Amino acid sequence: MKRKVEHPEPSARELSGPRYWRSLDELVETPAFQEQVAREFPAGADNLSGVDRRHFFKLMAASFALGGVGLATGCRRPESNILPYGKSVEGIIPGMPQYFATSFPLRNAAVPLLAETHQGRPTKLEGNPSYQPYGGSTSLVAQATVLDLYDPDRATTHTQNGSAITSAEVRDNLAAVHRAAKANGGAGLAILAESSSSPSRARLVKALKDQLPKAIWAEYDAINDEPPAAAAEAVFGKSVKPVYHLEKAKRIVSIDADFFHSASGSLGYTRDFAKG
Repeated sequence: MKRKVEHPEPSARELSGPRYWRSLDELVETPAFQEQVAREFPAGADNLSGVDRRHFFKLMAASFALGGVGLATGCRRPESNILPYGKSVEGIIPGMPQYFATSFPLRNAAVPLLAETHQGRPTKLEGNPSYQPYGGSTSLVAQATVLDLYDPDRATTHTQNGSAITSAEVRDNLAAVHRAAKANGGAGLAILAESSSSPSRARLVKALKDQLPKAIWAEYDAINDEPPAAAAEAVFGKSVKPVYHLEKAKRIVSIDADFFHSASGSLGYTRDFAKG
């Protein structure tokens, strides 16, 4: 039911007291002002003529309901539920990051890193300050590797000959290859991989060669920085790796060698060059 407000009759003070106005037109009560007020607030504007008020609001409510149904199916924001831990993880405080020491492997070296994680998810990589040659610095490539974990184009399924296969099928295929290779000591089996400085992978490669002595483990890189090591071995007669002290050099001649970016230990060389 519409509430009807009845204003009290003006008092004698209001009728005889000062008169307030909102504009000069209202003060002088020009015909143009009176016409504008009549157009803005015509007589009977507060009433609905021809249409019952209750029926009008029924139609409006139905229109809004139908519009909401259409929007809910076509423009609804996806919902996601955040579930709490069923059992609290030891050492994790919600809202407080955890740091883990790790490394970014290169061809014959690695960049020591500290990984910042939140509830088990890595969010930021920084250099490990405990490694003095790099002084806690890191490269832009190492920092950007954390984005690979959240890459929408990252592979989510295993494929074989262009067709998707399950994880169980992958294990079955590898088990079949292992059984066939173990029968003849690994003859005819060749594995091609990139070079790595990971001691864990070196241990696994050694275990593989012990089980399959006739198998071939080959490593190949599109960019090779082994010539300095080969030259040092030819000069000194043993496998050694040259370490340059660029902070002591007054002149540096570099021929097709990007020791600021692609060479092993480039972060340390960059710092030493800046010191010199």
